[in-house]
Amino acid sequence: MSIWFRVYGYAAVHDRLIVGALPQDAADVHTLGELGVTRVLNLVCDDEYERGARRVVERALSAQGIEEHRLSSEDFGSLEPELLERASALVNAWLDQGELVYLHCRAGWQRSAAVATAALAVREGITIQDALERIQQHKPTADPLPHQREDLSRWFEGRGASGG
Repeated sequence: MSIWFRVYGYAAVHDRLIVGALPQDAADVHTLGELGVTRVLNLVCDDEYERGARRVVERALSAQGIEEHRLSSEDFGSLEPELLERASALVNAWLDQGELVYLHCRAGWQRSAAVATAALAVREGITIQDALERIQQHKPTADPLPHQREDLSRWFEGRGASGG
């Protein structure tokens, strides 16, 4: 297991939803396979991978039979409403299908925590704050940046206004 994956780790934050760090090598992906992960939602950009690591991870995911979907977003960046809507809908669709989902950004603290919060709020019909608190009970390092929390709230309020 890579040092990165070991240090930043991962945690189950809801039934069949794990949030964590960027898998960087075949051993990290093997760990996901051992956990029973069947789907990965990857929020990182290509430049967040070490040289050659992306190709290694793609091959390892394929060898493990784990399907990956990417919705690249900028590290420390804002979370656009379209990203939050697409990502939360995808996570919830996979959960509805009984998949075990691994949701990750680079460290598993900000973007992935925000998307997990969005998915849980929609899934459970709860507020963004309540969803984030539930996630933090299982993954205390889940801590979207202040502007990402604002993005989440604005997106969620807009969903309600539009009947989303």
